[in-house]
Amino acid sequence: MSALSFIRDYGDISSEDSDSPCEEITSKKLKLPPPNLSKVSTVLTEEHKDDPTLHAGRIRSFPHVRGNWATFVYVKYPQEDAVLHLINKLKDLVLSVDKSCQICDNIHLSLSRTVVLQYHLITTFTTTLQTALNNIDSFDLQFDAIELYSNDDNTRTFIALKADHFSKRYLLRISKKVDEVLKEFKLQPFYKEPSFHSSILWVNGNKKSNFEGILDQLNRILAKEIENNLRAVLIDRVQCQIGNKYFQFSLS
Repeated sequence: MSALSFIRDYGDISSEDSDSPCEEITSKKLKLPPPNLSKVSTVLTEEHKDDPTLHAGRIRSFPHVRGNWATFVYVKYPQEDAVLHLINKLKDLVLSVDKSCQICDNIHLSLSRTVVLQYHLITTFTTTLQTALNNIDSFDLQFDAIELYSNDDNTRTFIALKADHFSKRYLLRISKKVDEVLKEFKLQPFYKEPSFHSSILWVNGNKKSNFEGILDQLNRILAKEIENNLRAVLIDRVQCQIGNKYFQFSLS
């Protein structure tokens, strides 16, 4: 019971005695001490304001709402020396076109869109996802091309490494399992024809046309790195980020 529920309004109290007609008893209002609210929990309402200047101009895709957690499923790519060496080579060329180029923080391949999950569903969602991924085989991941992408709201352009044909078969199988879970929770599934890729560089705005002229050069750099340094890597787990929480699901 809330402490505020102990506050009562006491009015005049009168009684009429049949043995003493016309006798009036006048009562005084009773004054109760103020309720002790020291142990009542309170929640402060905070207004979240998105400031693009704090994250290199990136714009939030959907507004921040308390209790809603941004969620996506992905495969993490180990940032080995060979990959970082390739990224730096590509960045030099991309910078010649757009000086605002940035290296992506987390090298990964998305297996879902970013969706909104309510806090109380986190445990059920992750448990369901683990069950769905049981008996999925681990596989070797390799890239074979560089592609240009823009996000759904055209606020960023990405230079990305595209997964090869053999990797795509495994990634497609996993993403279909993830889609089944998303549909069960009434969340938006992945793209109908996903292009599995790992974004490595980005610039603000939709500037795909700006980089089409150097795309062949970027792919020649990649081909040389694949020949000399960039090897296939074993993928034996799937990751899920929900807000600031991280979950891992092992593959067979």
